Amino acid sequence: MKPLCSDATRLVAEAVAVRRAIHACPEVAFEEVETARLAADRMRARGLTVRTGLGQTGVAAVLDTGRPGRTVLLRADLDALPVAEGTGLPFASTNGKMHACGHDGHVAALDMAADLLLLDPPACGRIVFAFQPAEESTGARSR
Repeated sequence: MKPLCSDATRLVAEAVAVRRAIHACPEVAFEEVETARLAADRMRARGLTVRTGLGQTGVAAVLDTGRPGRTVLLRADLDALPVAEGTGLPFASTNGKMHACGHDGHVAALDMAADLLLLDPPACGRIVFAFQPAEESTGARSR
């Protein structure tokens, strides 16, 4: 089924809510536990196969048509920066960390892409939704 205007309105509202929730509670590299949990829970709620703990705190979800075809990867980064936020927004971070590079928006957009692709699924192949930890990291903190 192709997305309808009512679907678009609902999906945009959900994406805004997801982004604001992530923005309010940012987590830096390899500490993205709650952000990863939110992504994984939302993907599971859609009935997708989900793997967690990838690269420590990463998540991957798979939409598999069950028919042969290409595999496409869509990716978003989970982490924030150790920067205090001073925006004064109602959903501003208060923990001394901030999604200053838009990763909260990336996660929300990837989350919405899953909804859109479930509304109008591909005819064949697989789509992997990857939520990458520690994109802003040098890797020096890996455990």
